[in-house]
Amino acid sequence: MIEYMDVYIYIMYLTLLFFSAITIFLFCFTKPKSYTKSLPPGPSPLPIFGNLMALLPHISTPHKYFAKLAKTYGPIVSLQLGSITAIVISTPTLAKQVLHKNHSIFSTLYDLDAIGAHQHDEFSVGPLSPKSPKWKILRKIYSTQLLSEKMMENMKFHRYKKMEELMGYVRKCALDNISVDVGQALFDTSFDMICSSIFSMDSRTDSKITEIKDLMNGIITEIGRPNIVDCYPILKPIDPQRIRHRLTYYCVDLFNLFDEIIAERLTCREEKLRCSDVYSDLMDVILDVVEEQKDEITRDHVHHLLLDLLGAGMDTTSKTMEWAMAELLGNPMMLTKLQQEIDKVVGKAKFVFESDISELPYLQAIVKETLRLHPAAPLLLPRKVEQDIQIQGYQLPKGAMLIVNAWAIGRDPESWADPDTFYPERFLGSELDMKSQFLKLFTFGAGKKICVGMPLALRMISLVLGNLITCFDWKLLDKQNLGVEYDMSDQYGITLKKTKSLCAYPVTRS
Repeated sequence: MIEYMDVYIYIMYLTLLFFSAITIFLFCFTKPKSYTKSLPPGPSPLPIFGNLMALLPHISTPHKYFAKLAKTYGPIVSLQLGSITAIVISTPTLAKQVLHKNHSIFSTLYDLDAIGAHQHDEFSVGPLSPKSPKWKILRKIYSTQLLSEKMMENMKFHRYKKMEELMGYVRKCALDNISVDVGQALFDTSFDMICSSIFSMDSRTDSKITEIKDLMNGIITEIGRPNIVDCYPILKPIDPQRIRHRLTYYCVDLFNLFDEIIAERLTCREEKLRCSDVYSDLMDVILDVVEEQKDEITRDHVHHLLLDLLGAGMDTTSKTMEWAMAELLGNPMMLTKLQQEIDKVVGKAKFVFESDISELPYLQAIVKETLRLHPAAPLLLPRKVEQDIQIQGYQLPKGAMLIVNAWAIGRDPESWADPDTFYPERFLGSELDMKSQFLKLFTFGAGKKICVGMPLALRMISLVLGNLITCFDWKLLDKQNLGVEYDMSDQYGITLKKTKSLCAYPVTRS
């Protein structure tokens, strides 16, 4: 017994010694810098932890916490997150200044540990990848081939097929008087739309796609976790939360599945050469590009390109659709107004096609208002300050993390009347459009590295929302109909999601 106690005390002693050493080490790396006095205003930081302890109770809603700080300290706030200096921007004027006027200084993604898992930061062609000749080539492929207007038009039959399957599922629920988990149904549909467009496969019929879906769910969950390494980069080799470890595991399995699908497609292409210029899916486009530019593009680039396409498309669009449905179900008069518009243009309970969307201004206004109030990425992706720069008389030091609070920008009272109210009419007759970034919104990022998937996302959101509203009436669950407060609370992760998934009963319109 004594020996066991001695071992226990010895282990405790070593543990205490280890954490004491870490504490001293972190203190050396987090002591005040010489530029502290010239930083934007903000709450006073504690030694070692900075402002992390104050942020911790708000970890599920940091966008709201930062917006609250902006009301106290102004539109540009500085925080000490562990050993990292963070600058939070909360107004459209400042966002435009940093993302447009000084784009080159703020164009690079901050070195988030999760994003770098399995070398994703090296091979990704996402909107905030390092700008380089290789990046320009890959970015051009995205905008001119994979997500061009012509390609989106060629791929629309994939979206229509999955839309019809969703309508069939909801129609069956209506017939059986079963409630629909709207959030889950929209997530599944978004994922299958993307997979059908890329691979001509979906999770209903192919086990590989089901595995890919499970792995992507794991990746999205891990990337959305708060990671202490991002506040204390010195801990990166330790990976204390094992987030990078799990992400690497997921990516290895995911890329193996990609390789299996690619091998099957290459075999098919060898056996039967395509004799038409019309592509069956995006995989054909990708393989043609690889064949044409094999000196520039490797299989690793293809892996990470597919990961970007799946990750960006499956979660952000479905969450925006769910928020739009939630707002409409909470505002029955607006829902009726939208139904009347669609009935007039398309016909009552008729299928809405993408070609109809331009003739449905109220539908477009609802999508814009949803993106204003519920941006999929409320804090965008944090950027790195590449060199010292002065903004509004304050010093933003090189290496600092820049956070653009798109959630607060969308609710800025100086830009929007009654900013917390869902009011799509504010966009009717307005010249404010997506391609100009709303001038006052930054939902899809901004500048040369704006999200290239924006046009596709808008098509998918408008298509699904329009059909769910024109084909069905919707009733909330009984407890919500009885006057219980309608839950519109949100939770921060890789995207902004409803705390509780939206569930409702569909009723087929005749």
